Amino acid sequence: MKSDDKHMELIRRYLSGGATHEEVVQLEALMRNDAQLRADFLAYARVDAALPRVIGGDATLVAVESEKAPAPLKKTWTRWVPTAVAAVLLIGAVVTGLFSEKTGRQNKNQEAAIVAEFGELKNCRWVKSDSQIAVGDEIRIGQRIELSSGSAEVLFHTGARLTIVGPAIIEPRSKNGGFLTLGEVHLETETPESKGFTIETPSSTFVDISTAFTASVAPDGLSRLEVTEGEVDVLLDGVKKPKRLKQGETLFVEPGERKIITLIEPGDGTADFRFPTIEPPSAEDYADQSSGNATIHVADGVLRTQAAASGPASVLLDGKGQPQQGAPRQSAFFETGGNGNFLVVLGKAISITKINSYSWHQHDLVKEHRERALQIFTLYGYAGEELPDLSLSPEKSGWTRIARVNSEQFFNVNERLDRPAQQASSITADEGDVGKYRYLLWVTKRNTFYGEFDVFGAP
Repeated sequence: MKSDDKHMELIRRYLSGGATHEEVVQLEALMRNDAQLRADFLAYARVDAALPRVIGGDATLVAVESEKAPAPLKKTWTRWVPTAVAAVLLIGAVVTGLFSEKTGRQNKNQEAAIVAEFGELKNCRWVKSDSQIAVGDEIRIGQRIELSSGSAEVLFHTGARLTIVGPAIIEPRSKNGGFLTLGEVHLETETPESKGFTIETPSSTFVDISTAFTASVAPDGLSRLEVTEGEVDVLLDGVKKPKRLKQGETLFVEPGERKIITLIEPGDGTADFRFPTIEPPSAEDYADQSSGNATIHVADGVLRTQAAASGPASVLLDGKGQPQQGAPRQSAFFETGGNGNFLVVLGKAISITKINSYSWHQHDLVKEHRERALQIFTLYGYAGEELPDLSLSPEKSGWTRIARVNSEQFFNVNERLDRPAQQASSITADEGDVGKYRYLLWVTKRNTFYGEFDVFGAP
């Protein structure tokens, strides 16, 4: 992508359905005067498939069959459908200009250095249906690769092997790196020349130290890194010191000015709650009930009350996890098949540095039964004195989305035994605090056995 990051953030919000009326109007005005932004909008809109595996949610993109006939947005736009369609029609009105610019870029690309070639192509469907791409075709710096479905290998001359999984948009930026706008790529570096291969995303930069990693970008800019072998440095905009991840570690980076990082780890399956880097449940956090600073409530849903009933929500602030793998009374969980929300009231707005969530469930008789150990939730914060209307969605009532957690996607759960019985998630900012909030809202999916929520910070 060539456009300004702030403008690209408007596009991501627009296509994911999260843009306000004012943001839609702003984007329309920008596109009228910025042909490059129009081109980048089309590149996003042309990818005609969803990316739910990236964040485990229901984020979708729109489908546009060609530049000559842009289709109306297929997202459920609720209040702003007319304005959204108007913006797409605006794109259609400037197609002629886009074609001329596109030709100019192609001529420029022909002069750019050749840095890679296409390797194995599996069931590839390209965004532009008339694309004729074959094994061995050369790839130049600045050449945008837009894959709708299937997978394509890109073999860099440095020896780096990049596998693109559609739908995805990526552009080589150097002889040993590229910019991933959205989608998923797998990198292997086995030669000295390929070390230091760099994948840039809208919110971060991943620098390979040795061997292999997977990077992905959701439609709204959420970046994910999974280190499969060796080590990778994570560089965030405005942050000087890189964060190094090792084999087996994964993190998510939320888009936006404040860089929010989420780590998810499996535990050792004991009452000690030992994790690779995340500390065990703590009684020293600000929200622990012994301090009298915070209270917790069920904001939506019903805790299970039948056989093997849930404990009260207050068990989540008691400073400890469950004493054993099947401990319903020391857990808080919702009725079978139901979702629910937990609300933590901190009493006053505090600067929060870290938020940890812990879960544990292993059926006594069925080893594979670990469904209530998963963690799927979105965490919101609110700083105002009066609690927002909980009957409305958090987005409509003024909450700030802090982070999203999906341990199922993180652990690549295909079989039940792939799911760890004990899990922890940790939400922090790369520098400074996560934000200043008076209320925290966990919007959860599935009836997980949560054992503890820890909130670290100070007024």
